[in-house]
Amino acid sequence: MVQQALNRHSRIVIPPETKFFFSLFGHSRKAQHRHIDRLNADLNINLSKPATAIRSDVEGRAVYEEMSRQYLSRMHKPHVTCFGEKTPEHTGHLPCIRRLFPEAKILVLYRDGRDVAASLSRMPWMSSHLYVNFLVWLYYHWVVQSEKQRSAANLYFARYEDIVADPEKRLGAILQFLELPYEPAVAEGWGNREGIPEREYAWKARALRKISTERVSAFRHELREEQIAILERLGREALLSLDYPLLTDGKQPLSLPFFLNLSYSFSRFVYHLPWSALMRELFCRLSADGLSTRLSTSSFAPIPA
Repeated sequence: MVQQALNRHSRIVIPPETKFFFSLFGHSRKAQHRHIDRLNADLNINLSKPATAIRSDVEGRAVYEEMSRQYLSRMHKPHVTCFGEKTPEHTGHLPCIRRLFPEAKILVLYRDGRDVAASLSRMPWMSSHLYVNFLVWLYYHWVVQSEKQRSAANLYFARYEDIVADPEKRLGAILQFLELPYEPAVAEGWGNREGIPEREYAWKARALRKISTERVSAFRHELREEQIAILERLGREALLSLDYPLLTDGKQPLSLPFFLNLSYSFSRFVYHLPWSALMRELFCRLSADGLSTRLSTSSFAPIPA
């Protein structure tokens, strides 16, 4: 929703999710070639495949800038000064992104984890297990809070529920963070499709509609009382830290069989994840935290010359 809103600004372009730092940069040459095929299809560009794997920061930035140049050249927006990157999996790769693009502004979007878990359970590429998806939300909550504690520059947090309640005010504040003037189309427009491939319409169709509050606290009528009680037991502190009120006391007793089942289901989910990407994410976070230690996230950088 925010990606599409910002795409309506005359000086911003945000392409479909590139997954550049998650699925391309630092991976094997074969994996990079495969992902470049996806980028070329989704962005309608013609990025060349490298002779050797792209691993250095200089190479990574050069390839990313070439990708952005090609995408921009067909957008017919002559006044663009900000190129945005919207890929949720990049939330765990912020140290790497900052290394390649130290000037980037990072916009972190967050939403009630109960709504997130319920929504993810309907996605074809996620687990159908409600509590597994809530654990994913908890993981990213931990990542974002770690990032917040660093007091890093060029970092802005925006809450979904606040944006839909007052789009003009909240999107205006985001544009101020990006040092861009307000344009009414950002909050008032709808229907533009340039940042979403057609194959993703099935689960991103609401992002093409007019901004509204209809999905705020949707979990209240989508989940059963006992499911809500369990989510609030698992994420009591995280939800309260983000000022999301609980519907229960957050102290629902959870049995050993429940935890065993959740552990098994979570293990099955993790087993099918791209391990090379996850190991790079872990290494990236450990390197950034001093052991060498520990997000529709978006990052914005000036348009390369």
